[in-house]
Amino acid sequence: MQAVILAAGEGRRLRPLTDNVPKPMVRIAGKPILEYTIRALPQEIDEVILVIGYKGEVVQAYFGDSFDGRMITYVWQDAPKGSMHALALAKDILRDDLFLALYADDLYDPSDIANCMQTVPVILVKETAHPERFGVCLVGEKGRLVSIFEKHENPPSNLALIGVHLLDKGIFDCPYSPMPNGELNLTKQIGIWAEKRHIQVIRAHFWHPIGYPEDVEAAEKIIMRFGEII
Repeated sequence: MQAVILAAGEGRRLRPLTDNVPKPMVRIAGKPILEYTIRALPQEIDEVILVIGYKGEVVQAYFGDSFDGRMITYVWQDAPKGSMHALALAKDILRDDLFLALYADDLYDPSDIANCMQTVPVILVKETAHPERFGVCLVGEKGRLVSIFEKHENPPSNLALIGVHLLDKGIFDCPYSPMPNGELNLTKQIGIWAEKRHIQVIRAHFWHPIGYPEDVEAAEKIIMRFGEII
């Protein structure tokens, strides 16, 4: 199976850490965030498709054509047009119907990602004390995704989407609905897709989002306490 990792982010809120490297290459305990993500992938993943953009050559130089026993394929996103736009750039090189899609700039637990490996689309969520900062979801019977609210001022849920998804190619068949800034957002696309497709919601037991310099400092402490891979 293939995994598509969205690694084109610039990381403006992390400056000056991202003056010379893209956000996924910011180092935690001596290694890029993206390395932790790749090493956390299940054994079923034999190829990683990295969608790169801002200073993407730094990513290529570090990971090369293979890493951690997996083939690495690169796709360039020439302009920041959103996470769904980035995912769609990989559409034509997806071999199978099912694939993993992940963000490159948070810390995940390998066991949580392994729980995604099913036969139906899955999204991982985690309770958060700051739901207004993230896309959150409402969950119906038997864990089915009902709806998604993206960075809502008064979020109706504290279940944040953490950026790990098992998807199938049906997501590309839904009409795209641009955000007000013109970007195509993956979280919004999943919400649209859920109106006609059963998407299973699974709760993760660990997630550390990295958006600000203080999040990097906290990640260092987590890695030092619990080890290289959570």
